[in-house]
Amino acid sequence: MNKYDTQRPVWRDLLGFVIYFFVPMIFGFIVYLIAPSSFNPNEAQPKFFILTSLFTCLSVITFFVWSHRRHLKANLVQRLRELKSQIKAMFIAYILYAMITILMAYALKFLPKAWQFNTTTNQKAILELFQDKAWLPLVFILLVILTPITEELLFRHVIIGELGKKLGVWAMGAISVLVFAMLHVAQAKSPFEILPYITMGLLFVIMYIRSNCNIAVSIALHMLVNAMAFLGIILQSMA
Repeated sequence: MNKYDTQRPVWRDLLGFVIYFFVPMIFGFIVYLIAPSSFNPNEAQPKFFILTSLFTCLSVITFFVWSHRRHLKANLVQRLRELKSQIKAMFIAYILYAMITILMAYALKFLPKAWQFNTTTNQKAILELFQDKAWLPLVFILLVILTPITEELLFRHVIIGELGKKLGVWAMGAISVLVFAMLHVAQAKSPFEILPYITMGLLFVIMYIRSNCNIAVSIALHMLVNAMAFLGIILQSMA
């Protein structure tokens, strides 16, 4: 166990979820007051989504930096040192995840047509962010760096690392998978759209718990998954 960890949950870390859900609404309201003409419910607004997401992620990360400011540097150094021993396992886990994802995509083709999908609704929304090439650097920072850090702090560190001290890491690991998956399919058209995100959530949860709840491991793995997806979209757009 990390010497800076305690057996008591850091309850204030739950405020991270409050920030995660309310900051986008506050940010949107402020932008609406400043430039109401920029809101058109009939049009996709990828640039607004990028800016809102960047602001939200930075707000959440800043909160956790403040929350753990006393031992942040020492804890970070130790977690990164421990990360080195997990690199091989991370790549093996990613390869298994990729294989399962491919097999799942093939199996889903046998579903009734009403339930079939080529791309999840969440993925379609992400693809909208790649329309303006000038914004790609910000999209990269958002998807490959800030989003993994934010989501792992919330769904792994808080739910498993903190609440797991009271309710058990594996029980909260299951909750983490479900919450993570459900938030990614809020606008889903098919109930089976949740399966890819359950698979992804399982990947992060298992590796997080397996590494003795090392948040650096799940963040690095999440970054790898998102980086490969980002690269795939870029290469596909160039073909």
